[in-house]
Amino acid sequence: MEPDFIRIVTDMSGDTFAEVIQASPRKIRETLFGRMGIKAKKKIGVRVHGKLEERTKKLHVRLKESSSKQEADLCEELVRNWLYTKRDLLCDTLDYLEIKHDNGLVDEEPTFFQELEEDKVASMVKHLEDKGHDRETIRVYLMFVKTSNLDKVFGN
Repeated sequence: MEPDFIRIVTDMSGDTFAEVIQASPRKIRETLFGRMGIKAKKKIGVRVHGKLEERTKKLHVRLKESSSKQEADLCEELVRNWLYTKRDLLCDTLDYLEIKHDNGLVDEEPTFFQELEEDKVASMVKHLEDKGHDRETIRVYLMFVKTSNLDKVFGN
């Protein structure tokens, strides 16, 4: 089953979503803002950061009513880019699973996540939390790689 990337993004807290947007290349971010009809104000100055925050909040709300394939693909790209900044989480997860990797990246499709039993997923999540990783970030990563038994572990 393919992850619902719009749902993954809209279920994020506002702070995490803002972090995801900031980690995204400008072109992808602006494409999504444009598709959702969120215009940038042409004002230059100190309030530029504030305007991005306002636009990000509007985007987060508007995505909840979105369902198009293009927007889902853009959300997937947003999450992929953000997770690339979370290499320590990727490394810790793959080390826990004893999967060979190159700084958190694997050469093959990570289908091994789909074969994990509930108790293994639960113990891995606890291990990652004990290493200082945020529970929401762990959940998003494991959803992204299509980990089985997440509903049981995270109670969704």
